[in-house]
Amino acid sequence: MKKSDRELQFSCQRCLHCCSGEPGYVFLTRTDIEKAASYLGVTEEEFLAIYCRRIDYGTCYMFSLKERDNYDCIFLRSYGCSIYDVRPHQCSTYPFWKGLADDPSAWKKEMSNCPGIGKGRRYSAEEVEKLIESNQIEPAYIILKN
Repeated sequence: MKKSDRELQFSCQRCLHCCSGEPGYVFLTRTDIEKAASYLGVTEEEFLAIYCRRIDYGTCYMFSLKERDNYDCIFLRSYGCSIYDVRPHQCSTYPFWKGLADDPSAWKKEMSNCPGIGKGRRYSAEEVEKLIESNQIEPAYIILKN
């Protein structure tokens, strides 16, 4: 399915499952890095060195948040995200990601991991499409290799 042509229902239940328990990547945009570094009172270089890992994609590197040994996000605390006000774009748009929100079978499967899917606010097809597109428009922060 190229575009979302249906309404979807979602309301975060603050279960924290999407922030913990299994390996994954939280790819960062330039804006994510700027906001988080400022919020934490560190330089962008310090933020990248302390809180991020460089993912090698052959011709370039992308940055992802680090995970703890148990795969929890480095910013996850018992109460939730310690940088929630400036959380990465990828986090703030979950579960409205390409391949998830535009695929009915994937959306249904994700319901077993996320108790907020199918509950709360109903997003119009247009809103869903804008959220999906927002993840495609602003590319992850990339450093080209020499």
